[in-house]
Amino acid sequence: MDRHKLIVDSVVVRFGQKTVLSGGYITSTTGRVTGLLGRNGAGKSCMFRALMGGLRVENVMVSIDEKPVDRRTIGRLIKYLPQGQLLPESVKLHRAFELYGVNYWKFVNMFPKYSRLYDSAIWELSGGEARLAELFLILMSEAPFYILDEPFSQIDPLHVEAVKQIIRDRSEDHGIIVTDHNYDAISTVTDDLFVIADGYTFPVTNRDDLTRHGYLRPDN
Repeated sequence: MDRHKLIVDSVVVRFGQKTVLSGGYITSTTGRVTGLLGRNGAGKSCMFRALMGGLRVENVMVSIDEKPVDRRTIGRLIKYLPQGQLLPESVKLHRAFELYGVNYWKFVNMFPKYSRLYDSAIWELSGGEARLAELFLILMSEAPFYILDEPFSQIDPLHVEAVKQIIRDRSEDHGIIVTDHNYDAISTVTDDLFVIADGYTFPVTNRDDLTRHGYLRPDN
């Protein structure tokens, strides 16, 4: 299988006099899961929004296999699960699956409770029910890369291991970037790990790196 590499580099994000990112960086390779850690406000979501074109920033460079990505087509190459709600509240659940080209009954086979939610609108679902459906839609969409911003947020604890397994399975042929606030949770599903601190991205090889960059306290 051919490997493909996504590089997001030189991300600079400023809001007025406040600099959020001075040198944001992340890379993803098909066949691997990359984790990104950072405290609240560190700039994780800003970097992804800048990458996807949802945030006007001072600078961002995006390439796949060393070729610059045309920002007009980035949505076909990278599927993005934002931190907030993805689907409009009025859309029917089964219609969302049709629009994304994903088999609804494959989803039901993994999560049987959704068999009775086929004709439900998003607003009729709980936050956790909607989040799980959105996560499945992104991961089963056709694209070489996926970005998941806080994918475990609101997910029923009973479904967390199933979600992790879907991520692992899909990473066999795709590159996946996952963010989360919890090191222990994210470290169990990732192959490579980075942390954002003081506006820059740093590689993480062990917990000491997280302490050095201020993500963990020395006594954690």
